[in-house]
Amino acid sequence: MKTSRKGGRASKAPANAATAPTKVSAKAKAKRAPAAKAASSGAKSALAKISALCLALPETKLTMTWGSPHFRVGEKIFCGFGEEDGKQTLGVKLRMGHAQALVQEPRFWPSKYVGKHGWVTMDVKQRKSWAEVAALIRESYELVAPRASRAKLR
Repeated sequence: MKTSRKGGRASKAPANAATAPTKVSAKAKAKRAPAAKAASSGAKSALAKISALCLALPETKLTMTWGSPHFRVGEKIFCGFGEEDGKQTLGVKLRMGHAQALVQEPRFWPSKYVGKHGWVTMDVKQRKSWAEVAALIRESYELVAPRASRAKLR
């Protein structure tokens, strides 16, 4: 038990006291289900395409980091896929000048926490083409990958 600043003891909940789970009605579940399924099917197809692009690069792997798929070369992340404000997003590291130019477009914005280091987030549904996405992923890979891994690209 903890002692308060005034010297008294803090009350402690009994060990068998569990928080009651919140109940959701079947009607509420049915309301949410179609939207969740639609979002997940679109996200799954985008993730499948992004996975194919990332895993085609030498010495890459898919990991679940911070609750979403991230692609690594060695132990370094070069690409992440997720959802932000209801949008399917792709995060990549770019050369600083390229990153600064892209964030001028509304479909790109600096990534949270790491944007100052050249990381950019893109709304995947706003892509011009998958070739554009592939070029962004490759640039990120080349910036992050060790020299030996990059040599296998050629």
